[in-house]
Amino acid sequence: MFNLSEKRVTILNLMMFIIALTFTLLNSGNPFFWDSINQVSVPANWYYDNNFRYFFLPNDIASGHPTFMGMYLAIIWKIFGRSLFVSHMAMLPFIFGIFYQLYNLITRSNLNILNTLLIMLVVICDGTLVSQMSMITFEIPQIFFFLWCLNSIFDDKKTHLIIAFIGLMLISLRGTLCGFGIILFSIIYNYQKSNHFSYRKYIPFIPGLLSFIIFLLVFYLEKHWIIFNPLSPDLDEFAGFASGAEVLRNIGLVGWRLIDFGRAGIWLIFLVIIFISLKKKTLYDAYFRNVFNVAICQFAVIFSVVVIFKNPFGHRYFLPVIMPVSIAVIYWILKYIRNKYIFFSLALFTLLSGYFWIYPLKIAKGWDATPAHWPYYKIRTEMMMEIKASGISFDEIGTFWPNTASTRFIDLSDNDIKIKDANLDSDKYILYSNVYNTEDRYIDELFDSSKWERCLEEHRNRIFMILFKRKN
Repeated sequence: MFNLSEKRVTILNLMMFIIALTFTLLNSGNPFFWDSINQVSVPANWYYDNNFRYFFLPNDIASGHPTFMGMYLAIIWKIFGRSLFVSHMAMLPFIFGIFYQLYNLITRSNLNILNTLLIMLVVICDGTLVSQMSMITFEIPQIFFFLWCLNSIFDDKKTHLIIAFIGLMLISLRGTLCGFGIILFSIIYNYQKSNHFSYRKYIPFIPGLLSFIIFLLVFYLEKHWIIFNPLSPDLDEFAGFASGAEVLRNIGLVGWRLIDFGRAGIWLIFLVIIFISLKKKTLYDAYFRNVFNVAICQFAVIFSVVVIFKNPFGHRYFLPVIMPVSIAVIYWILKYIRNKYIFFSLALFTLLSGYFWIYPLKIAKGWDATPAHWPYYKIRTEMMMEIKASGISFDEIGTFWPNTASTRFIDLSDNDIKIKDANLDSDKYILYSNVYNTEDRYIDELFDSSKWERCLEEHRNRIFMILFKRKN
C-alpha cells in the first residue's frame, strides 16, 4: 500500500466528507421511494409513533427483515425531528463510510494516488450505487459494513470485523446473504495466504452469526413465521420455490441486472480478462485475485438464493458483486493496458451513459437503481399541487405502487393523503407515471383515447405523470 503523509490523508478524508455531505444535501428533499417506503419508512414511523414500546412490528407491516434500520431512523427523529432532511442526514455517516472504506480497499492495489482515485471514481459513479445513496435504504449501511468487513479481513483487525459483521448480518436479509459471502471469501483468502485452515480466523464471525440466529429464533417464537410474511397479499406470487421455467427466467434476469444501466462495457472487459487469465493460467497478481474472489464469493451466495425463489430481486441485490468487478476491471486497465486512459475513459463514459437508459413503456425497469428516476420527485410534487388546485378529490383517483402509499410515509408529511389502488372499471381518474412499472393491459387501456382523456400532465427528462379522466 502506498503511503501518503498524515496531512495529505487528513485533507483527502476531508474532501471525501465534503463530497458525501454535498451529495446528501443535494438529495435531502427526496421522499421515500419504492421498497424503502415499506421496508424503512413504515417501520420507522411505527417505532416513532409508539415510542419504542414494542420490539417487533405487527404482522400487517412486518417484512421479514430485521428492523434495526427503522429503529435507528426513529431514534434520530426523536432527537432531531421527523423530516426528510433529518432522514437523509442520518445516512451521511454511512455514505462517508462507504467512501472511506472503498478508498482504503483500493489503496491496497499499490497504484499511485491518481489511479487509485480513478478506480474509486468509476465505482462511486455506478448508477445503482449513486441512486441508492440518494435514497434512504438498507443498501447504504449494508455496503458500508460490507467494505468494512473486507478491510478488517485484509488488516486482520478482529474487533473491527466483529462489529462490522454483526452490522452486516442484522441490517437486512440482503445483508445476511452478503455476510455469508464474506465468510466464504475469508475461508479462501486465509487458506491462500497461509496454505492451511485455522479455526481462529473465523472466531470474529461467531457473534454476528449468533446474533442473526437469536434474532430469527426470537422472531419465530413471537410471530410463528420467518422471512415470508403469511399475511402479505403478495405471498402466493413471491414466496416459495421457483419452477424450472422461473429458474431459467431468473438466471436471465441476473445477467440483465448485472449489465444494466451502463455496466455492459465493464462486464465485457471483465469477461475478456477472465478469458486471458484462463489462457495464461494466472489471475495476474494478488490484488486482482483477492478482488476477483470477493466478487465470485458474493455472486455464488446471492445467485444461488435468488434464482431458486419466486421473490423478485432488484439490481441493488448485486452491488456486492458489481463493486469488486468494477474495481478489478479498472485496476487491470490502469496496470496492464498500454493505452490505459483511453480504455478508462471509454469504460467511464459507458457507465455514465447508464444514467439515461430508459426502456420502452412496457418494459419494467429497476427505477430505484438508476438516477433516471430523480425527476419523478419534482413531477409528483407538482402534480399533487395541481390536483389540489383543480378541486379534484383524491378519493376519486386511483393510482399504482409506490404512489399508493400514504404521504405520511412517502414525504413524512403531517397530512395523511392516501390514493387507492387503481381500478380501471370504476375509478373516475387514474394517476399514472412511467415509473410505476404497471401491467401492459393497464397501459393499453389508459392510452386508448376513446376511453380516457388526459386531464393533467407533467413531463421532465422523459419521466412523466399523467392524470387520466374517464370519458363518459
